[in-house]
Amino acid sequence: MTTADPITGQKFSGDEMVDQVAIFFLAGHETSASALAWALYLLSLDQSAQARVASEAKAASAEGDFTFKNLSKMPFTRNVFKETLRLYPPVPMMVRENLREEIFRERRIKVGSQIVLSPWHLGRHQRFWDKPDVFDPDRWDRPENKKPAREAFIPFSTGPRVCTGAGFAMVEGVLLLAMLVKSFDFKTVDGEIPIPAAHLTVRARDGIFLSVTPRGHAHGTSETQIT
Repeated sequence: MTTADPITGQKFSGDEMVDQVAIFFLAGHETSASALAWALYLLSLDQSAQARVASEAKAASAEGDFTFKNLSKMPFTRNVFKETLRLYPPVPMMVRENLREEIFRERRIKVGSQIVLSPWHLGRHQRFWDKPDVFDPDRWDRPENKKPAREAFIPFSTGPRVCTGAGFAMVEGVLLLAMLVKSFDFKTVDGEIPIPAAHLTVRARDGIFLSVTPRGHAHGTSETQIT
């Protein structure tokens, strides 16, 4: 609000600054929280994958706290987070405006038309992925998935409108997931199956209920709702 744009010479008004802060909260918090919640749910369903994340996190932090350099020591945890983004992309639909006439699937798209992109559908489309509805973090290490990873994995959008926080999210998400699973054991709660609901982000309609226990403790479980 005090520094002028070098090209236009304009400054943010109070309302514009409020809008910017709101975007930071939404894009920097709700999307990451949504992805982490679904990741913990998927790991609750796959206890062997959760054990691998816990083991990887323990080894990566053996010399102290987690840092940026620990990421290279947690490839499986990163794959878990990417697989979560494929199955439950925080933003399920994106709208883009067409800037020039195009022919798309034998249909003429006029200038100014709105085109809906769907990371949700691309991430679950059998044309691109083998067993698309299956949680399989190891798929990201298989050669046959390199092409769909480039062409059908767009949880952060792509091109000139790609999310500016994509790199940070991939660091933040992996580190937080590792820290949580290193410290706690997550299990599903009988009768509580989250149903995805597409709001501005993909959330569970009634929340996600998980049983959370300090890792290494057999008793003292507590039921926690993640929303």
